[in-house]
Amino acid sequence: MTTIAQILEQATPLVSPSPKQVARMTALADSLLRKTNLAASKYPETRGALLGGSFAKGTWIPKHVDLDIFVRVDPSASKERFEEVGLAIGAAATTGYPRGKKYAEHPYTEALVEGVRVNIVPCYAVEPKKWMSAADRSPFHVDLVKGLSGETKTQVRLLKGFMQAVGVYGAEIETQGFSGYVAEVLTMTHGNLEKVLRWFAGFSPASEERMFHLPDPVDEGRDLGIAVSHEKLGRMVLASRDFLRSPRRAYFVSPTGRPRPEMKQSVVALIFSHRRLSEDTLWGELRRTMKHVVRHLEVNGFRIARSMAASNNLDRSAILIIPELSDLPELEQRIGPTVDRRKDVEAFLDSGRKASRLIWVDEDARVRFLRTRRYRKVRDLLEDLSKGRVGPVGASKELEKAMRKSGVVLEGRSLERAARASSWLMDGLHEITTDALGTRAA
Repeated sequence: MTTIAQILEQATPLVSPSPKQVARMTALADSLLRKTNLAASKYPETRGALLGGSFAKGTWIPKHVDLDIFVRVDPSASKERFEEVGLAIGAAATTGYPRGKKYAEHPYTEALVEGVRVNIVPCYAVEPKKWMSAADRSPFHVDLVKGLSGETKTQVRLLKGFMQAVGVYGAEIETQGFSGYVAEVLTMTHGNLEKVLRWFAGFSPASEERMFHLPDPVDEGRDLGIAVSHEKLGRMVLASRDFLRSPRRAYFVSPTGRPRPEMKQSVVALIFSHRRLSEDTLWGELRRTMKHVVRHLEVNGFRIARSMAASNNLDRSAILIIPELSDLPELEQRIGPTVDRRKDVEAFLDSGRKASRLIWVDEDARVRFLRTRRYRKVRDLLEDLSKGRVGPVGASKELEKAMRKSGVVLEGRSLERAARASSWLMDGLHEITTDALGTRAA
């Protein structure tokens, strides 16, 4: 049997940048840092720029490398001036490249430079513990991680590679997984990749309030685990157990759970076009809208086994749903209050008297009625929801407007045909019908 040590030896080259990649990224980082410092020198509020993120720390992996540049702004600058100067410098430093404005606690510039995603983010030039914005900690994170040994940085890279391969790497709202800094802190805390995986394999909740808690060494009052969804945490736990049980190189390439192609016939999708939104905004609105759609379905008697959102991150998105039953019975029962609650009983009867097929009092003195069910198929309710025929969906006005204009409900073969023409939809359809990693038989 192949040992964990042997697998990690095989995996190390997969997560380590080559000398050519290092030279290319170093040249790009130096060029962008010069441009940023030049742009920043035109504003008296600035205190220079510095490299941040995994590249500056020496923990970046070839398949996931961004360049983060932090523009230090004097603490005396107002919030409005802080944002204005930060965006102006970001725009000037990335002139000639595709760029846009992104939002975290405050707006910043994101650009695509020679195929590399570049973030130019303002932060206040503060002393430790005197934070004025979330980005203020980042330069101190760099100093902390840069000091690690080469072997520890290799272990960080292995953990990042593992997390990326199993689909839990990245703190973006689309992913809601483990950030690069979280991977670095976990490695620092436990010592190496194997010990991190063993910690996840034996995972127990941090407290009744928080499943996953990880203090920031730079600011112990800050919980790094708060951005990690329970779903991504669960995937990491199961993947860790599976790898430790059966170490495989695939866990650093592209492992996959067992696909269930027959389940594709059970998926119902609401697909729509919308105006281009930043990824943070889009995924926030998608998730909120999905929860409201599921709530509408469940209020109408449909039990939803699984739901998820999919998007091309530009102008097309979908809400995918697997209901436990595709068809509901003709009749539905409504259970009302006990007869002693006179006003409540009258209101209950008024709500259903016209449509009821039968009204009676049960053995608990509750009023009940049977009525013909308005929606017997998930598809019918989704179509009416998307067209606004049952009132507002809730959450996102932007996406409600988009659904009314372009929403279409597909299932079965029509959904599979549409997915074959759109890779993002195929990815979503595949994910919602695939077993989670680590659920196979031991």
